[in-house]
Amino acid sequence: MTGRPVLLGGYAARRCPRATHNSFDRAVTDQLTRTAAEHPELVPAPDQQLLDLGIAHEATVFGAWLATGENVVDLRPLEGEKRAHIAATLQALDEGRAVVLGGRLPDDPTGGRTGKPDALIREAHGRGYHPCDVKAHRVLSDTGTGRLVADLPAPALTEAVPSDGGLRHHEGDLLQLAHYWRMLEACGRQASAPWGAIVGTDGGPAPVLAWYDLAEPVLPTFSRSRGRTSRSALERYDHEHDFRLRVAHVARQRTGGATDPEPLVTPVGHEECVTCSWKPVCVDTLPDDDVSRGLLGTMSVREYLALRGEGIEAFDDLAGADVDALLESTYAAETTPDRGRARRLRKAHVAAQLFRDGVVLRLRPGAVFDVPRAEVEIDLDMECTRDNRVYLWGVLVTTPDSSTFHPFLDLDVDDDASEAALARRCFDWVRDNHPGAVTYHYSPVERTSARRILGATVGSYAGTSADLDTWVDLLPPTRACLESRKDLGIKVVAQHGAGFTWRDEDPGGRQSQNWLDEARAGDRAAADRILAYNEDDVRATLAVRNWLADVAGRPPAAR
Repeated sequence: MTGRPVLLGGYAARRCPRATHNSFDRAVTDQLTRTAAEHPELVPAPDQQLLDLGIAHEATVFGAWLATGENVVDLRPLEGEKRAHIAATLQALDEGRAVVLGGRLPDDPTGGRTGKPDALIREAHGRGYHPCDVKAHRVLSDTGTGRLVADLPAPALTEAVPSDGGLRHHEGDLLQLAHYWRMLEACGRQASAPWGAIVGTDGGPAPVLAWYDLAEPVLPTFSRSRGRTSRSALERYDHEHDFRLRVAHVARQRTGGATDPEPLVTPVGHEECVTCSWKPVCVDTLPDDDVSRGLLGTMSVREYLALRGEGIEAFDDLAGADVDALLESTYAAETTPDRGRARRLRKAHVAAQLFRDGVVLRLRPGAVFDVPRAEVEIDLDMECTRDNRVYLWGVLVTTPDSSTFHPFLDLDVDDDASEAALARRCFDWVRDNHPGAVTYHYSPVERTSARRILGATVGSYAGTSADLDTWVDLLPPTRACLESRKDLGIKVVAQHGAGFTWRDEDPGGRQSQNWLDEARAGDRAAADRILAYNEDDVRATLAVRNWLADVAGRPPAAR
């Protein structure tokens, strides 16, 4: 095993370094193999919906690119035939193809790299190439300046033109581009300047390339020696890649024996762990009361490690800690001094106290839940398609005598007109049948979606019970009243506060999109499942409102 070079792919520098260790530590890989065979339920499944979105977006972009017919070659059919794939990629580059889709660059054993960029784009005046990746998220920003964009038919950097706004600097995207740039350098096919492109979802039916200068210092970083500063994608990538190479070289020397070298990195819980396949043999090996394991994503890895440096590893340690003193200790010197550092630490402190006390939620001292109430109350919730079109508005009407669910459903919503027609059908019904009602929702999404859908016609509901400006968002007053060791989403508050239970065993907005696919294919049970889930959502909102009114409501005489 030690005779082969360590080769890291394009994702390694953006992922947790412990994942790199696990990949090269034979004892850990063997343990995961056994765990997956004996207890497959312990190994997190990838987020299939995100994977499907990425695959669909890439297919759309590649299809549009191939349709241009402008000297574009598609090498995806060679996937799985490594030598032939690399040879065909180099041949396409040497032939001067304008765009190479789905290629594979030669391994770089000296630099420890392997990789398959989504696309390679030839510079207009030369024989070198720029890396390009396709990402299923937005990359253009309405704020900022200096962005350069190009169209698929003319993708070269020299064809890019300035446009209003700036760029979103997703660090992971830029680290991948830097990885492929270093691979182009290693095989002598790099362009004259280190730029790369990302095709995001901003262009709609006409995708555009956003061009990034990989040498421009745009990524905020922190180090003990230099404090807070900005580094370029190449600087950041070189640092992260070199560190992971060292991690991998140490890890591959380990076989589970007593003389194994100590790992350069040990498990620490963070947001990435939730869907990481290494979870059962990595973060799950930490003690049950480990702060980082129990508070995945609340703080950064650097902040968790700084707590460990202060001797704070378990919930009891953090629950009893003096937060103000920590912020004046070496913890402050070891962590990034951004505006959210104190807030994250205080949130983790509260969560640790709740873990210690065995509860998920608690009322804030002096909390008062003060929202308008009425004889007729309406709870509103919506469901969306994968492309964020609202196909269901669920309305729960509560009077002193009953609570009745009224769904407004159109499984065929697929454009602006059908989406707007459904919304008007719902809001017209509310206006005409319940003129004095107060409408509640949980989080801003219902109101912002309604504004988007109704557009200029939103004013037609002014002064009625369907007037969006009178809707009551219950999330802000809930946040003002409660502290949580998870979050304050409707499911957490309804289940752990109000004691509400969903009928579905696996409720969730993403799951409902899968049910929508089945319902559109004619599965009536799936359609009924969607309606039941939506009804439970609005009943949960009512349950939360009534529970908070009971435990923190202002006395009637004081209202």
